[in-house]
Amino acid sequence: MFHFDHIIHYVEDANKTKEAFQELGLHAVTGGRHENQGTYNTLCHFDLSYIEFLSIEDRALFEKVIKEKRDSSPFATIAHDQFTEGFSRIALRTRGLDTLAATFMEKGLKVTGPVPLSRKRPDGSVLEWSLLFIEDEESKMPLPFFIDWHQTDEERREELKKHHVISPNDSGEASLSHVTIAVENLDETVARWALLFGLSKGDIYEDEDLNARVQKLHLEGGDLYFASPNGEGPAAQILRARGERPYKVTIESGRINEERVIHRGNYQFKQAENGKG
Repeated sequence: MFHFDHIIHYVEDANKTKEAFQELGLHAVTGGRHENQGTYNTLCHFDLSYIEFLSIEDRALFEKVIKEKRDSSPFATIAHDQFTEGFSRIALRTRGLDTLAATFMEKGLKVTGPVPLSRKRPDGSVLEWSLLFIEDEESKMPLPFFIDWHQTDEERREELKKHHVISPNDSGEASLSHVTIAVENLDETVARWALLFGLSKGDIYEDEDLNARVQKLHLEGGDLYFASPNGEGPAAQILRARGERPYKVTIESGRINEERVIHRGNYQFKQAENGKG
């Protein structure tokens, strides 16, 4: 069982991005520092699903870690993208990473991990978790990585409330609806991800605004929408600019109803049919 855990939005200044979300009435907080990687983050949670605004505070250390490890971590993706602001990678939450690693190796994927990681919170306490990275030689797009918080969802929810990371949003209840990902070949990518991660497929539909074919994979905590261009248009332009990457996060909110580009991240805020996220 996989759940959407978070998406990484790489930015030059995570604190400014946090402030931009706070101005929208959303509850964004300081995350902490990854002291061994030279990075820090701020966060915007929608229950257990969240957006991580990730920045680098020690470029020399960051590049040293990337060079030494040569893995398929999200840090390596940021370096590969030449430190361009925007959405980078998606993390799926699960338990039992050792078993998962063996399963992916049987499917012919390159596996790194589980890797234990931690960061220091603003109050000095340390948060610990484990990550698993996979690579598929047949895919141009980085696959999701996997996170085990070593807690049940309820335990994690209570801890996040205790540290005021989860809190009612000033703009009303909000939820992370879905992430849209630009891909070159819709049929092959959706079939591959559905097979690897056991996700159910929705129907294909035409998005006239993007000039693209779109198909959904259902994922608890935030669905994944894949968009492949029919020809010239916004979807094709997105692919030329960044390649196969997530390019839009859609958030359902009680009162916000607009689209914004925040530090090169495309965000769609829309009202749910019942007026709540």
